[in-house]
This record gives sequence, C-alpha cells and structure tokens, in this order.
Amino acid sequence: MGSKDLAEKNLLQYKDVFSDIVNVNLFGGRHYISANELSREPGELITKSSFDNKLKQLQMDVPMKCNKKYNTRFFVCLENQSDINNIMPVRDMGYQHAKYMEQVRTIKETNRQQQAYPSPITKEIHDAQKLDPVITLVLNYSQKEWKKPKQLQDVLNIPDDMREEFEQWISPHSIGIINLANQSESTMQMYRSDFKYIVRYLSCKNDKEKLESFFRTTDFKLDHPEAFLDWLAAVANDDRYIKAKQLIDKQNEKGGHINMCVLLDMYEERGEARGIHEINTLNLRLLDDNRLEDMQRAMVDTDYQKELMKEYGIGK
Repeated sequence: MGSKDLAEKNLLQYKDVFSDIVNVNLFGGRHYISANELSREPGELITKSSFDNKLKQLQMDVPMKCNKKYNTRFFVCLENQSDINNIMPVRDMGYQHAKYMEQVRTIKETNRQQQAYPSPITKEIHDAQKLDPVITLVLNYSQKEWKKPKQLQDVLNIPDDMREEFEQWISPHSIGIINLANQSESTMQMYRSDFKYIVRYLSCKNDKEKLESFFRTTDFKLDHPEAFLDWLAAVANDDRYIKAKQLIDKQNEKGGHINMCVLLDMYEERGEARGIHEINTLNLRLLDDNRLEDMQRAMVDTDYQKELMKEYGIGK
C-alpha cells in the first residue's frame, strides 16, 4: 500500500471527518449522523468463494457502522480512489455481498444458539429479521471526472440486440462516486471538518496560481493537523509539509491556528536558511527568558512573531 493510500485512510479514520463526508454526500449537508454514533468496523472481511469454496479475504478502505436511535443501524464504507477503476462496480458488489453475508451468518448463529429456527428451515432467517443497509461511497481524488463505470452494465459485454432483454434481469448495481475535485461551491461550503481543506485543495486542480492563493488566503483551523499535513505531503510529494508537521508537533494541544503561508515560506529555497535560522534564534531567546506562552503563540501568529523578532532585534 502506497503512502498516498495510507494518508487518505489515516484522515478518514477520524470519526468527525468520516461523519462530515457522509453528511455532505449522502444526506445533502444535513447533519444526520454525528461522530459519537459511529463505530469502526474491521477493514478485512473473510468470505467463501462460490467458485471453489475456498476462503478469500476482501479489503475495504474505511468502513464504519452508524448506530442511530430506535435500533436504526447501517454500514458505510468510504473507498479511496486516486484514479478511475474499471471494475469498481464488481469490487463493490464483492464488498457489499461479504458484509451482508456476515450479517446473515450472525443472525443464523443467534437463532441456532436460541434454538429459534425459522419455519420452514429453508427460509434460513425469520421474516422479521432484516439486514442493516450497506452503502459504499467512492471518493475520487483524481482530477478526472469519473463518468463511467458507474454501474454493473457499464462493464458487461451485452450485445445491442439483447440489451433490452438482459437489462431487465441484470441488477444495475450503481456505485456512489464522489468527484471531489469537481464539487460545486455550495457543496464545498457544507463541509465542517478538516476535509473541507482537502476538497478546496483538489478544486485547484494543480493550478499554481490557484494553489498559492489557497494557501495564502485560507485561515486553517485544523483538528487533525498531522493527518492533514501527512495527506498533503503524500499527494504533493513535497517534503515541506513534513517539515511543517514537525512545527505543529510542538503544539501539544488539539487543533490550533496554522498560518500555512509561514510554514511554506520557511522552506522555500529563497528563504529556507534565513527562515529557519531566525525562528530558531527567536525560540532560543524566548526559552532563555522563560516565555513559553509567547513562543507557542508566535508559532501560529505571524504578526506576533514579527513583533517578537523586532523586540529581540532578529532579522534586521
């Protein structure tokens, strides 16, 4: 698994981020599920092949179960895709089939333990025993809009003169594709978590001017700065974000104000040596004077950092 895949999964495992993505894309921005209603599910599913009756393992990216009031439950899996996958409908059928069969096995085992078999036994489970829905949202991180395949028929070789008859009997099995780089402004405004910065970044579509404007005008208020910077480092393949994370690590508290402009400028060629030296000098002077709170504030407030440098005569 590549660093990009791991970084994407790492960010989505935070329940506030996961619920935000689901609320925006499944429920149209309605705050239907909250982070405390989610529980993590294992990403590996063991199922038995109907072809050779052998056990096989299916790997899901980030699955979670939502437990609502009044015994309402459903499963959602977020699948990360860095490019279009031509067999995604088939893969998704495998994920969902395995998850439904897992529920069936659990119900049947409960019935066996309670000696409460359905009648006739061929029903396998009782009429009142229903399965919890399983939903997959495919997050397309690429710059290309995913138009096809979006359903099973898109990957099947069906002769034109038989299409009408075949499609009556073949389940379409549509998949939910979220083209992140092409979401509307109104949709992007619905995000509440750190994922809003991911969507904004992707919407720049590698345009240098748009990206520079994004970093210099965005007031970053991150709940998971390390995960966000790990994602940027993997996607942009830029060590500056890794170095920036080292500065964030020094703030031993959740969230915070991050001026990305300063973090990036520090590691640009024209300012790397000067920036590191001046900030290190300032931090040492503040430590000597036992001004820890000022040092912490200066790390996230560039105006205050400039005031302190002027006070200590640094950078003249």
